[in-house]
Amino acid sequence: MTTTHPPHAHNIRVFVGSDPRIGGNPAPVWLDADALSTAQMQEYTRRSGHESVFVLKPATPAHALRMRYFVPNHEMEMCGHATVGALWLLHRRGEWDGSPIAIETLSGTVTGRRVDGTVQISQPRAVVEEVTQQALVEEIARCLGIDAASIVGPVLNAATSRVKTLVRLADTKQLHGLRVDFARVESLCERLGSTGLYPYALSEGEGCTVSARQFPKSSGYPEDAATGIAAAALAWGLRRLGLVGTDALTVTVRQGEAMGSPSAIHVGLPSEAMGQEGCRVGGECCEDPPEDLRLEVLCPPEAARASPSGTYATFSKTGSLWHSSGVVGRENGEVVAGPLRGPDDVARGQRAAVAAVAALLRAAREELGSLSRVARVVALNGYLQTGADFAEHAKVMDAASELLRQVFPEAPLPARTTIGVASLPRGGTAEVSLTLEVRG
Repeated sequence: MTTTHPPHAHNIRVFVGSDPRIGGNPAPVWLDADALSTAQMQEYTRRSGHESVFVLKPATPAHALRMRYFVPNHEMEMCGHATVGALWLLHRRGEWDGSPIAIETLSGTVTGRRVDGTVQISQPRAVVEEVTQQALVEEIARCLGIDAASIVGPVLNAATSRVKTLVRLADTKQLHGLRVDFARVESLCERLGSTGLYPYALSEGEGCTVSARQFPKSSGYPEDAATGIAAAALAWGLRRLGLVGTDALTVTVRQGEAMGSPSAIHVGLPSEAMGQEGCRVGGECCEDPPEDLRLEVLCPPEAARASPSGTYATFSKTGSLWHSSGVVGRENGEVVAGPLRGPDDVARGQRAAVAAVAALLRAAREELGSLSRVARVVALNGYLQTGADFAEHAKVMDAASELLRQVFPEAPLPARTTIGVASLPRGGTAEVSLTLEVRG
């Protein structure tokens, strides 16, 4: 597998909550991106599986920067968390001093600033309208897997940059237990004139705090861990409903909790007396080490992490060595299955082997906190379901070795054994195990 990725790619997690090791929403940031074409930006975003931002020179003297935003499926006019992440990175690198800065985007000028150690960006006052068609409200409920009677108060369409449909639920238990029919989301949002469903529930006894989930209309993934634009729209919707006061205040939106990636987005609302003044959206950020970013760019996010399906552990640890169990390759949750019989099957075998290695690396990252703690991969073992005449074992496993070389470019290649077998668990095409040398 020979995949290239551009220079200056940084994986920033934005709006991290109380545990930055797992929280926030990834935002790949490409600096000095003027040489990249639109097609390249779209392709790099597709590979990452996350909303991405490309920082360019401004087209007008009124701006200090220009930013372009992409999701895996298309370009976007504006992305709040990616803007915060890019500014945080520029400040960390000493390329921005934190003073007010004007950014050119397809949705207009966005200003950024750094206050009390946190990056904040501007958003205008929201336009808030009630969804009055009962048939649409009932369809929202069906899409979320609840009864229409479970929706508290009116459903609102609110927008600072893009329209989000705000749906209040009784409590966070109901919010986190939603069973969404994702196949309905895009067509429903089309009829709503919205770019995402944003159900939420107020938090008990925690000031101006609310929990929310974002199901985007058509981004290339089913749910967002943190959405600054939607959080801003929600804060204005809460004011419209009289659920927050009319004085200046900060609303904290918790998102990503149901995904295991808790985030905290802070929206500063002005007082009602401030006329048309907009709001500020901000939060904490952190940068993932390059090994973690390379894994995300090189391997699709649908390659889930490995987890035991029987009576065994994913890793057995002795000293600095971590020995993994075998994992069969999966794509989109389904085992890549069937024997390899000839040259036409090599590509399928490579996909299965790469997916299995990616799953093991994601499991290691979850336990270690970061792949930067992996000093090297000591051994790579591959088991391929093959026909008696198949002779391309090495070519199949070369793809897995190439992935490891690209994720850990400074480390030596591992020793490798490849064996052809008559069958594998669940009919898998390839099963892989690793031995890792771990620092600290």
